[in-house]
Amino acid sequence: MLDQEDHVKTGVFSYDKVSKPYRVSGNDLAVLGIKKMAWQVGEKIRVTTEQPASYVWVQLDETLAPTLVYLADTKWTYTIPAEKCTVDTAFESHRHYLMVRTAMPAEIGAYQNLALNPHDQRATSTAYPHVFTNVTDEPDPVFWPQNAVDGKLANISHGSYPYGSWGIHEHANATLTIDFGRVVKLTTVRLLFRHDHLERVHDGYWDHVTLAFSNGDERTFETDDCADFQTLTFEPQLTDKLILKDLHKAPNSARFVALTQIEAYGYNQL
Repeated sequence: MLDQEDHVKTGVFSYDKVSKPYRVSGNDLAVLGIKKMAWQVGEKIRVTTEQPASYVWVQLDETLAPTLVYLADTKWTYTIPAEKCTVDTAFESHRHYLMVRTAMPAEIGAYQNLALNPHDQRATSTAYPHVFTNVTDEPDPVFWPQNAVDGKLANISHGSYPYGSWGIHEHANATLTIDFGRVVKLTTVRLLFRHDHLERVHDGYWDHVTLAFSNGDERTFETDDCADFQTLTFEPQLTDKLILKDLHKAPNSARFVALTQIEAYGYNQL
C-alpha cells in the first residue's frame, strides 16, 4: 500500500500497538487484513510478481469481485479513484481485505469470459483485460467503458450504481476495444444492451454490429431490441484484441444507445 508520494503506508493491523509497513509477500499467496485504515484519493496498491506474463487472482477491496488477471509486467499499480461507478462503500471502509494469489493451471486453461475485469481502470494498465474507447469526451464515470466489463448486469435503468454502462455520447463512430495483453482464442461474444424502459422508452438499440480481431478478421452480426444477452458465435479466433465497432443504430430507435456488458468467451493460450 502506497501513499500519494509512493511511500509505503504504515499503521496497525489489528490489536497490535506498534506501527508497521502495510506490505506483505508470499510464494503463492499474499493477504493484507487491516482493521483501521482510511484510504485517500490518489493512494495506490502495488502488486509485484517475480516474473512477467503471470496469471493471478486479485481482490483489492471487499466491494470488488475476485478477478483473474494477466500481468504483463512484474509490477501493477492500482490507484484509489477519485471518480467511480461502484457501490458507495468502495474503498470507504476502515476495515480492509486485500488478496493476491497465483492462479492454478486449471483456472488459467478453463473456458471462460476473458473480458471480465472488475479491477480495470481508465488509465493505461499492465493488468489485463483492459478496455478503452475512442469516446474520450465523456466526463461521467457512470458511462465509462470499464462498466461494460465489471460483471454487473443490471440494465433496466441508467446512471449511477448499479446501472453503469458504456455510453457512446451519441458518437456515430464509437468503438470499444478490449486489450487482452496476450493472444487468446475466442469463440463467442455476448452483448447486453442497456434497456431503460422503466417509465418511457429512454434507450434504443443497434440493429447490427461488427467484431474486429487483431488478426485482421471482421464479422458483422444482426442484433435486436432485447433486454437479455445476445450471443454472437464465430469460428475460433486467435487475437490479442477485440474491437466492437460499426454500431448501427436501428431506424426510429430511441435517442440513447448504450452497452451494459460485453463478455468474450474462449481460452488462454498456454
